[in-house]
Amino acid sequence: MKTAAASGDDALALRNPPLQRRAHERMAAILEAAHAVLRRDGAEATTATAIAHEAGVAVGSFYHYFPNKEAAFLALYEGKLAELRAFAASTPLAAGGDRREALRAWVIALKEEELRIGFDFALFDAVHHYGRLASIGARHAEAMALATAARARQLGSTWSDAALFDICLSAFFMNGSSWLYWRASGGYAPRAITRLADAVAAVLEPALDGSPEPPGPHLAPQGDGA
Repeated sequence: MKTAAASGDDALALRNPPLQRRAHERMAAILEAAHAVLRRDGAEATTATAIAHEAGVAVGSFYHYFPNKEAAFLALYEGKLAELRAFAASTPLAAGGDRREALRAWVIALKEEELRIGFDFALFDAVHHYGRLASIGARHAEAMALATAARARQLGSTWSDAALFDICLSAFFMNGSSWLYWRASGGYAPRAITRLADAVAAVLEPALDGSPEPPGPHLAPQGDGA
């Protein structure tokens, strides 16, 4: 797991990365507890003591791995994003049929997986509360744009890599609109997922239907996509 140091902030770095199975299990339990307390109390009110109590460990066990609660939130956030990237990379497009529907189904599957693994309001709000988590989200956006571009290639796009990445990054950022809608409505309404899938398919349609690519300059990946 890449944690903390990947953000360029040593204050969020894991103190003792787990090496053995029991240590991995203990840290996973602490992160699960951190998520539970985050849901219950919110980012500002969450404490290391509350996380340790929820996990059933001494507070010293928390500090063995994490220097502060923000570092635990970072590890939790990075873990969820890594799961989503793995899912995106391993989930194929539906075989046959309309390319627009294949892309829609892929986007819907990603959003449903997002909810299934527990990426929720608590994490969404914590990310916006702690600005130091923003760089992690930016690298994730690039990786997901590249994954989307790979699917567009499978659907026959002939655009250059630069133009395709640029439009796929724009499409990925539309994901934030579904979270803002969910926050406004107070729940995870399925219609936000289908609307997002429709919007992404519409945005990417010019890259799939033979339309000429727009002139540059285009945004380019800045990270390693990991």
